[in-house]
This record gives sequence, C-alpha cells and structure tokens, in this order.
Amino acid sequence: MSPSRRIFSRRQSLAIFGGIAAGTALPLGVFGSRPAYAAGSAADGGTQLPDTDRGKVVHAYRTGGRAVRTAAAAALVGSAEDVAAFLGTRLPAATAEDNRFTLTEALVNAGKATRAGIGQALSGGDAAVAAYLQGGFQSAVHEDLEVAVTTVNAHGGRAVKRESSEALAAGTDFALRDFLSTGQYDAHDEDQRVQVTSILVTASPQVREYAERALDDGSPRAIQWFLTTGQYIARARDEESAEIQQLVKIVESEGRRAERKTDEAVELSEQAVQAADKAKAAALEAKAEAQAAEQDVQRSARAANKAARAAQGAADARSALLAALAESCT
Repeated sequence: MSPSRRIFSRRQSLAIFGGIAAGTALPLGVFGSRPAYAAGSAADGGTQLPDTDRGKVVHAYRTGGRAVRTAAAAALVGSAEDVAAFLGTRLPAATAEDNRFTLTEALVNAGKATRAGIGQALSGGDAAVAAYLQGGFQSAVHEDLEVAVTTVNAHGGRAVKRESSEALAAGTDFALRDFLSTGQYDAHDEDQRVQVTSILVTASPQVREYAERALDDGSPRAIQWFLTTGQYIARARDEESAEIQQLVKIVESEGRRAERKTDEAVELSEQAVQAADKAKAAALEAKAEAQAAEQDVQRSARAANKAARAAQGAADARSALLAALAESCT
C-alpha cells in the first residue's frame, strides 16, 4: 500500500490529540500510522491474512476509521469489482475522511499549539492532514505539554514545583507526560501532607485530633478530606466547646457570686440579731435608769414640798412676828 494510502486509526489519533485540557490533560500515546498491509505478516493482533485483495480489505477494516470500515464492509459483501474499486478509489477517500474527522474531533480538547496546527492542516487539504498525522503534530504537542507543565508549576506547592521543574529541565515528551499523568499527583499529595503538618503546629484540640487521624490514615483521600472538609468541622467543634466552657465559667462565676452574697446576708443577719440584742439590753438599761430617775424625782418632789411647806411656815411665822410687833408698837 502506498504512503498516501496509510490508514490512521481513530483510536491512535485521539490518543495524540485527545486533550491537553485545563492545563493538565495530555495526549496519551505516540501517534503513528498503521503499517501498510504486507502479505504473510501478523497484522492486527497476530492474525495472518492472505495476500489477496480481500485480505487487504480486511486489513483496512481492522485498522481503519469509521468511514474506512463502512466502505470495507460494503466491499467485502460485494463482488471482486467492488473490492477492486474500494482498494483503488474508495479507500483513499474514506481514509482522508477519517483523518479529517479525527483532527476535527481533536480540536475540542487539544492545546493551543495543537489547535493551531490542526487548523493549518485542515486548511491545507488531504495531503496536509496526512502529513500532520504522520508526524507534523509532534512539535505542537511538545509545546502544549510544556505549557501544561508550566501551568501546573505556577499553581503548585513546593513538591509540585520541584517535580515540574525537573520535567521541564529534562525536556522530553516522556518526562513531561510522566509528570502530567502521575508525577504531579504524587507531588500534590506530598504538598498536602506538609500542609496538614503545618496546621498541626497551631491546631486547637479538635483540629489536632482530626489532623492526626488523617496523617495516621495516610491516604490521599483522607488528607484531601481533612483539608477540604474535616478541619472546618473540627474548628466548629472547637468553637462550640469554647462557647460551652465559657458558659460554664460564667455559671460558676455567678454561683460563686451568689454564694458570697448569701454569706454576706447571713453575716448581716447575725449582725442584725446582735444589734437587736444590744438594742434590747440598752432599752432595758434605759428603762431601769428611767425608773431610778423617776424615784429620784419623786424624792426630790417630796423634799421640795417639805421645803416649801417649811418656807411657808417660816413665812407664816415671820408674818405673825411682824403682826405681833405691829401690835406692840401701837
């Protein structure tokens, strides 16, 4: 089969152009055309085909895209003329159709450089499309791989930056693909474990418990859950516990305050009783003094009355004396 009739399987093509999306997806395989049919070779899974036109049609069916398989199936159920027509004209046309479809479908998830290359190939005709699929894509895919790794590097942690820098320094498609397919995730897991360990330094009780549980588990899923969900649940529980402890302290403080007030009330009551007792004693003493004074007043009154009577008697005596003197003078 001539080079212009090489058949590119849809699976192979999509493996190359099936996505450098969101800065991290990448082509998954090395694109290349299927080898031309050769009689006596173990083609397509090791099944030997006869060196006949129909054997070539079967080979095309097994390795071709949708258009090639449809045309090959129709030729296989037809006559020898149909088989000859397929190999002569329909196979190249169906192959070109499958190649254009492959590139068009790859546009959805391809990187920027790859999309530009696909656009140029589609504009250049069937020969340009075939040339692009045979190897013209490689420089564009390599550029997209480097862009993808650089994007991950810009947004990654320390381990991600370390591994991505090593991949970029290596500069091979294999190193770039390996980083994007596995290396970045291992490095990301390392960065997340470091992040959990950093949280432990100033962690509150519940956060510490959740973090240690995640580290003990050690799985990326447990670490990821702690960072995205667990730590916030733990913080909420710590805040709730702190609020309860604060309420307990307030209640205890109020209890101690009420106890002090009760003790003060008891003391004041005792002081009041003592004061009442003192007042009662003072009242009795005052009463006794009043009674004593009353007796003194009565004695004084009698003495005064006696004195008054004595004075009156003295006055009466004087008056009698004066009257007697007056009479004696007359």
